[in-house]
Amino acid sequence: MKFIKADKKKWIVNLILLLSIAIVIQPILAIGKSNITTSGVLAHDEVWSGKVHITGDVVIPERITLVIQPGTIITFTSNSSDNDVEMPVLEKLGVNKCSLIVKGDLRIKGEKNNKVVMGELVYDVNRQTTISWGGIIFEGSNRSSIIKYSEIRYADVALVFSGSSTPMILDSTIADNDVGIMTFDASSPRIDGNEIRDNTFRGISCYDSSFPMISHNTIKGSDAGIGGEDSSFPIIKYNRFSDNKVGILIQDHSNPGRAGNVFSNNAKDIEIGTK
Repeated sequence: MKFIKADKKKWIVNLILLLSIAIVIQPILAIGKSNITTSGVLAHDEVWSGKVHITGDVVIPERITLVIQPGTIITFTSNSSDNDVEMPVLEKLGVNKCSLIVKGDLRIKGEKNNKVVMGELVYDVNRQTTISWGGIIFEGSNRSSIIKYSEIRYADVALVFSGSSTPMILDSTIADNDVGIMTFDASSPRIDGNEIRDNTFRGISCYDSSFPMISHNTIKGSDAGIGGEDSSFPIIKYNRFSDNKVGILIQDHSNPGRAGNVFSNNAKDIEIGTK
């Protein structure tokens, strides 16, 4: 009897301990969930995972980092924003659409078989378009920013780089946007090993004095695969261009460095002219 009583007492103590742990864990989990900013300015570093739905422009301020974990799916309220932020370039970009504005750092590090997915197909009958959100806009230097093993789709412009922005865009799919990538000012992102396809207007557009490094990408299915304008100086090496109206379009004193690119089935591989 003494043995049975002692064992029963031990079982009750363990049960109380487990219940106490569960009570403590629940608020912690709730706090973690509420730390995902779906509209507005991040107040501190955040980590996103699972399914995240954005309702307005989200701003990552200087000295703040957002990490997005493998397998995360990010969707956006279609053609609407409860927090429109003025864009640093192209003032009409993202109006009434949700965008992610990076003044600090963004680290999207998916895995080869577990990618981060941003954007979803939303067919708007009134506008006859599938484009539903603004895109990711980088300002500042963004030296620690990286996008790897991700899919970015259905945006006005999937990725915009301005100021002296220098992120790395690696091994990702940038598809089904109006424009895949735009570079401005003195930005110099490294764009390497990506599939940039079926972006309606251009795969990549380079403006001002930007000098992105564009290498080892597959660029296809656009009016122009890469467009260089306004004295931009992109480095374009070892890319594959196919099924574009123009593979590389060079205008207005743009002076790209080119080497080792492969062209197939474009209406025109290279076109040099003015606007």
